[in-house]
Amino acid sequence: MLRLRSRLTLAVRGASTLPAASSLHSLLCSSSTATSTTPAGQFVVDDYLTISCGLTPAQARKASRHLPSLKSPNNPDAVRAFLAGIGIFKYQKWDTRILCCNVDKTLTPRIARLRDVGLSPSQIPHLISIAPTILVRRTAAGAAAAVFPQQQLLPNRPGSYDKVHTILQGRLYVLGYSFESIVKPNMVFLRQFGLADSDIAKLFLLAPKIFTLDPRRAKEVVLCTDMLGVPRNSAMFKHALGAVCCISPEKITARSDFLKKALGCSEAEIGVALCKLPSVLLSTEDRMDRVVDFLKMEVGLEPNYIVHRPALLKYSLTKRLMPRHYYVLKALKAKGLVKEDVNFFAVNCCAEKGFKKRFLDPYIESVPGVADAYATACAGHVLPVIDNDNLK
Repeated sequence: MLRLRSRLTLAVRGASTLPAASSLHSLLCSSSTATSTTPAGQFVVDDYLTISCGLTPAQARKASRHLPSLKSPNNPDAVRAFLAGIGIFKYQKWDTRILCCNVDKTLTPRIARLRDVGLSPSQIPHLISIAPTILVRRTAAGAAAAVFPQQQLLPNRPGSYDKVHTILQGRLYVLGYSFESIVKPNMVFLRQFGLADSDIAKLFLLAPKIFTLDPRRAKEVVLCTDMLGVPRNSAMFKHALGAVCCISPEKITARSDFLKKALGCSEAEIGVALCKLPSVLLSTEDRMDRVVDFLKMEVGLEPNYIVHRPALLKYSLTKRLMPRHYYVLKALKAKGLVKEDVNFFAVNCCAEKGFKKRFLDPYIESVPGVADAYATACAGHVLPVIDNDNLK
């Protein structure tokens, strides 16, 4: 296997307007509570968060630790009025640090920026409800611009924004990175490397981490993926980027070499496996060793069969491969209900529902107990291996 680090070192070098002041004043007056009239010396942050913002006492106590500068209800009332003006009325999920933000100097410009990237007045509160960091952190609004059609990180077609909730779940940490110095340079490099905007959009869904890497490290990841032999124009290239950005070049080399030795195949054959399923590199050597040993010694599979079906190396040994082999296939073969040369990969690649429908449900009466034994094994309980002689 290529020693990637040395080669990489050489390669890397070589909408509507904002609420009017009068509207804000009306909203501020209407949103005032008993807490607002409390003398400043008696202002209690916990009470304000509970009474005015609807937090539970426990939530309020936790949130108040982040608001040491809050000494009166004046600024938080103004913030709440501003949020109400753009359609945000529920506060349980947003970052309470927003109560310390200046409406004119901070919140108004950040909302304006979201409108500048094309979000409508109805979409903005929708986004803030799942990514309140956008209003709190200085760099977040810029990074947020990267997840909308105007920045071409999502497909520019009707209904794209409807997917924002799903897309941002688990990817909100990207908004904490500087768009100008981190996210944008990585996007530019990916374009220079040959990825189309549609590919970059898909990459954001599959491997958002690459957009948060130091640009030098991001280049290393892309070049490393290229050296693995995964074609850039293939759908699997984006998956390969996602896998490579999670591990070092040294580990890639070590795991590739280990897999080649364990299977007893050539570097070219390992390349076939990696092109089909790059994420196999995320498995530890110990896990790969146990799975390969099971597939070769217990199931009797040839290395070439495994190389062309690398998904077998990713399936759970204890919750899929072993239960299906020991407690279902061996029992059905002993009864002559399935062929001796049944396709082991086909048996294991089907989802649980399909597996039960094909290999368990039809044989509940002819092979009593097989379904229960399978369920028990999948649950992690070790059972005696079925004796085929007793099933004949």
